[in-house]
Amino acid sequence: MKKGEMITVDAANMNLFLTETLNVLKRRDYSMKFRRESTCLYCYELHTRIMPEDFTVDESYYFEEIFNPDANRMLYAISLSKGGKGFLIDSCNVYMDNISHDMIEKLQVNDLRSVRTIKQTN
Repeated sequence: MKKGEMITVDAANMNLFLTETLNVLKRRDYSMKFRRESTCLYCYELHTRIMPEDFTVDESYYFEEIFNPDANRMLYAISLSKGGKGFLIDSCNVYMDNISHDMIEKLQVNDLRSVRTIKQTN
């Protein structure tokens, strides 16, 4: 997939495209797994919390299902300021009221060219 390219697939293939994109990132050393918390990221491999000032979002990928908005996902490629790279898969708009202003700003998609949209065609 090229940056900014819009891909149309059916719902059954959405997870396939998400997995393929994740595999590409892993080949580029984005191997650590993160979980979004209200004020930070949690890194499973390091067993530590990463504050917003200690990471950068390098790329963002948006996966959308038109007929099931609850299935929408964001995939973030993240670099840590102290070294190391990883990924965050996050549900869109779920629990957004439970997230700090710093995290909202950090996870905003500022470069629309890096967003991948996958739409259900059924």
